[in-house]
Amino acid sequence: MPTAKIIEIFSSIQGEGVWVGRPQVFVRFHGCKLQCGYCDTPLTHHSITSAHVEFPPFSKKFENYPLAFTADELNRQLRRFEIPSLAITGGEPLEQVDFLREWLPTLEGKYDVLLETSGVEAEALQRVIGLVDMVSLDVKIPSATGEIPYWEEHQKFINVAVQKPCYAKVVFDEGMNDQEINELKNLMETFPSLCFVFQPVSPLPRRDMKRIFAVFGRFSALFPKQVRLIPQTHKFLSIL
Repeated sequence: MPTAKIIEIFSSIQGEGVWVGRPQVFVRFHGCKLQCGYCDTPLTHHSITSAHVEFPPFSKKFENYPLAFTADELNRQLRRFEIPSLAITGGEPLEQVDFLREWLPTLEGKYDVLLETSGVEAEALQRVIGLVDMVSLDVKIPSATGEIPYWEEHQKFINVAVQKPCYAKVVFDEGMNDQEINELKNLMETFPSLCFVFQPVSPLPRRDMKRIFAVFGRFSALFPKQVRLIPQTHKFLSIL
C-alpha cells in the first residue's frame, strides 16, 4: 500500500485563485523538483522526519505525526476537521501520483477537491484528472521563479487539465519581460476559455506596484474576460 510524505495538514480560508474565500483543509505534500525563488514552503526542499497536523481546526495549534501517511490514516485526520473541501497542495502533489491514485477514490465524493500544482507533470495529471473537481495550475514565469522556461510543459499540462474545471495562476513581479509576455499571450490565445489569475509576488509593499499594474494592464486590455488580478488574500487576513 503506497504512503504519502506530508508536511502538514491544516485548515484555512483559500487565499488564491477562483476558489478564494472558501474554507478548506489543506493537505501539503512534501517534495518538488522545482525551486522557485518565491516558494513559500521551503520545507518541501529539505529532509523532514515528521508531519504537523493542526487541531482544533483554525487554532494554529499543531500536533506531530510520522511523516508517512496511508490513505486510511490521512482520512482519519481529515474527518477531525469536518470541512467538506480539500486543497491538495505542496510541494508538488503529482510527484506522489501513485498515492493520489490510491487515496482519492476513498474520499467517495465527500469533499470538493482542488489540486494545486506547478503545471508541468502532464502524464501524472492524466492519471488522476478524473478524481479531482478543480485544477489550479501554475504558469511559471522565469523572471519570477529563477527557473528555466516551461512553456511547452505548460501547454501539454493544460491540454489535460481542461478536461475538468481549471484555472491558471500566474505568479509574477515587476520584472516580467517582453519575451515572457509574448509567450504568455500565445498560451492565452491557445486556451481562450481558460481563466488566468495574475498573482503578484508577496509581500506587496516591496513591489513596484506601478510596474505590476502596467504588466497586468497589457493582458487585461487584450483578454478582459480571461484575466483576474488576485493577490494572496490570506496574507492580508494573517491566516495560514
